[in-house]
Amino acid sequence: MHMNESENFQVRDVFNPEAVAKLADDLQAAWRNFNAAAFQKQILAKLAVQTYSERKQAITDALSAHLPADFEQAVGILLQALPPPLEGEGLDVKDRFILVCLTAYVAKHGLHRERLDFSLQALYEMTKRFSAEFDIRHFIAAFPEPTLAVLHQWAKDSNMHVRRLVSEGSRPYLPWGKRLVQFDKDPMPALALLEHLRTDTEEYVRRSVANHLNDVAKKHPEKVVQLLKRWKAEVPSTTLDRLIRHATRTLVKQGHPEALALQGFSKGAEVAVEKLTITPSPVKLGENIQFSFQLDATGRDQQKLVVDYGIYFLKANGRHALKIFKLGVYELAPNAGLSITRNFSFRPITTRVYYPGLHKLIIQVNGVEMIQREFEVIA
Repeated sequence: MHMNESENFQVRDVFNPEAVAKLADDLQAAWRNFNAAAFQKQILAKLAVQTYSERKQAITDALSAHLPADFEQAVGILLQALPPPLEGEGLDVKDRFILVCLTAYVAKHGLHRERLDFSLQALYEMTKRFSAEFDIRHFIAAFPEPTLAVLHQWAKDSNMHVRRLVSEGSRPYLPWGKRLVQFDKDPMPALALLEHLRTDTEEYVRRSVANHLNDVAKKHPEKVVQLLKRWKAEVPSTTLDRLIRHATRTLVKQGHPEALALQGFSKGAEVAVEKLTITPSPVKLGENIQFSFQLDATGRDQQKLVVDYGIYFLKANGRHALKIFKLGVYELAPNAGLSITRNFSFRPITTRVYYPGLHKLIIQVNGVEMIQREFEVIA
């Protein structure tokens, strides 16, 4: 999901009064008996103090309160109120994100066996306007066999957003989405869907396939590596190589030997990492550190190296958690060396909280930690 966030943007802001008013107008245009004023009043009463999930739930509940009780009639109104299908892959957050409340409505009221075909067809139309990836998951969990059969058909659809939904909606660990426990235990039914999409014409779809595989690799690394090895043998291409790089990014950071080999990296790089410096230390919350180090080849052969850095962040419970960040891929000739300098910001962000105290920075090459330094973060 593309999130074009400004500096002060919070995810909950996608559900704002303007978006609610636009949805109300569209629903009233689709059904003249729709009470747009009452719909907005119900939502806006508490919107300012609500979280993202609370706002989404409030809008979904308001749809339930103000649409007809007949499910098919209500969904027909929602479909008439939809904007035109997306052209291209861009998802305009402020204009379209509120449509997740419509897919949530379908999951809330349509998650019944006798309504399955109708509900899936509604999600099919909605995902052309904005992804139904969050709510197709409820149908996969409740009715796996018939829903997966439909997804196999959708994987061959002419619309890129429908094809992407097949991969994105069946990911085991979709951010913000319901966890698909059955694919966490056995990913093979979902991996079978990806067979249709591995050579998709759209990078937008192939990148979703890579993200799906990266999810699976966290618990089933060997299954992912063997799948990608087979794909590479069957349909070698530069686009597949790009998919493999993205799909194995976590495994490469972990130093998985077969994942490294898939990308042409060697296990046990012959290099020395020295002169790691961090400034300033201590660093104040909200400011940047700059770190530099020297990377020198010590072997006799040309080497392809993936270089990453990691920070052991101090957590609220006093423990540390490692997060790995990508630095780059380098070709290093025998006896060659290079100096690398990067910055890292401790400015607050919505996805991570920083705490004062001792942290540790590491440099790793081909998944192996080479050097580390402590530094302090202060309030």
